[in-house]
Amino acid sequence: MNMVTDEINVKGIVLDTFPQNDYNKRLIILTDELGKITVFVNNARKPGSRFAAVSQKFVMADLTLRQGRNSYTLVKASIIMPFIELTADIEMMCYASYMCEVTSYFTREGLGARDELNLLYLSFRELIRARLRFSLIKSIFECKLLDIEGIGFQTEIYKKHGGIMSPTVEYAVQYILSREISEVFSFDLTPEAESELSILSSDYTKKHCDTHFKSLDILSSLM
Repeated sequence: MNMVTDEINVKGIVLDTFPQNDYNKRLIILTDELGKITVFVNNARKPGSRFAAVSQKFVMADLTLRQGRNSYTLVKASIIMPFIELTADIEMMCYASYMCEVTSYFTREGLGARDELNLLYLSFRELIRARLRFSLIKSIFECKLLDIEGIGFQTEIYKKHGGIMSPTVEYAVQYILSREISEVFSFDLTPEAESELSILSSDYTKKHCDTHFKSLDILSSLM
């Protein structure tokens, strides 16, 4: 994090956007060093605005911010990856939105989120590449995010409380937890094993999240 007078430079991904009057926007951005922050963007909705492109959901950018009392104002931005493809397919967009919602739930302002940012970035890339089923990408994301947050899935505890897990899925979980973030999307599963992992990771995520994620409702309707 570099300080230039009262300006701060960070890297971040836009988790969500909200209109503020006719021209401005309020963004929720996950950053590497500041965690999850609120950023106001003046004239973002004005035709021809230089901030229009960077004020879209899923965009990853280098940002120059001016700090206020409870929020930040965008001063300058350079897009790293727009992830436009995520908005071209409603199913893909719902999965990406779900990942943003869960990441937002676990992150806080003032707590660095470099690993969460990296996982979200790589998850977006995998959705676009479509090498794996979206549901498997979601499961891997859930397992690794919980691991990053210190709630790593423990197969022994799961079994102790009556859970049934096949050896294939147990190995997949251990693989996800033991690998670097950049390596976790490097395997595939049969549809049967993937379905088992999906149920397991979804249940474990729900257990640790006392909120309802709206994107899941849309995903359910699409299924």
